[in-house]
Amino acid sequence: MSRSIAKVAIALSGVVVVLAAMTGCAGVGRRIEPEDLTVMTYNVYVGASPDAILMTDPMQVPLRVAEFYQNYQASNFSERAAVIAKTVKASRPHIVGLQEISLVRTQAPADSRTNPGPNAETIESDFLEVVMDALQREELSYRIAGRVATFDLEMPMITPTGGLIDIRLTDHDVILVRSDVTVDADATAAQYQARLPVAQLGITVPRGYVAVDATVGGVKYRVVNTHLEHFGEPIRAAQANELIASLSAAKSPVILLGDFNTEATDGAAYQAITGAGYKDAWQADSAGSGYTCCQADDLMNQASELNRRIDLIFTKGVKLREGAAIRTMTVGDTAADRTPSGLWPSDHAGVVAHLPVAAE
Repeated sequence: MSRSIAKVAIALSGVVVVLAAMTGCAGVGRRIEPEDLTVMTYNVYVGASPDAILMTDPMQVPLRVAEFYQNYQASNFSERAAVIAKTVKASRPHIVGLQEISLVRTQAPADSRTNPGPNAETIESDFLEVVMDALQREELSYRIAGRVATFDLEMPMITPTGGLIDIRLTDHDVILVRSDVTVDADATAAQYQARLPVAQLGITVPRGYVAVDATVGGVKYRVVNTHLEHFGEPIRAAQANELIASLSAAKSPVILLGDFNTEATDGAAYQAITGAGYKDAWQADSAGSGYTCCQADDLMNQASELNRRIDLIFTKGVKLREGAAIRTMTVGDTAADRTPSGLWPSDHAGVVAHLPVAAE
């Protein structure tokens, strides 16, 4: 080997050593900086309130269901989903928890009185399909990581001609993950034992949660999405305690998303969750009030009517970089977010949290 070639070889070997040290290949104990985590929760709203149906006299059910169905159709979920997809595009969260992802089915003629139990199969609207199509139109790559079916109710509806058809509403909570997020094995889907009894209709209304193990930037998280009961704080608190118990053995940091229907910070369910060591991600210095509920049932109110904070993001065991703050914001709650026909995208605002995760 010539002297000049030897000098080049020595120089190159020095460069390799330096590069190896810089990339951590030259030794053990490499410090890997994790990727910051962005998550979103959004109750997309079925488009009408079922309260009047659940609380009515059984003889009035067909009329109340007809009113519900008319309002649901007028709420135009396809138009609203387009706006919701744009809010996702603006923040590009790694993980999205969606509530009230509805599947509406019909059956004619009605047989719910002679053949009780949900059995209508003609699909009127699949909210999950509509959302995924809207995300794709925005050139976003998300996939379904897990879902849980909660209530599945079918009731007769009176038609304009005086006949009856059955309307079936199946509710889901769903977790979506960005294409670069790794999800382990199958999702966990469960319904709570605590349920709302509706004595006059002889039914109970179940709620539930879905959980997945998702890895972002080398850090594995236990991600949970839920929608606690709207009626009755004791039922909500019981469901919250069931959820806490189900996560007691979690070995990974927990991200808890959902519509908790409990007011921050005084609600019993809220206090049960924070009392178990979960931290509310909403920051006091975040822009805005954090209010997420609720616009008018028909979504046509001119000024926002949001006046309480019930859509929440909790964390437990997530290590944040020293001196760095969580950044949170509400979405879908300004006049600019309304659809071309004047609808708010949901009766709720969504919430986004950006977590500056520290290295292990």
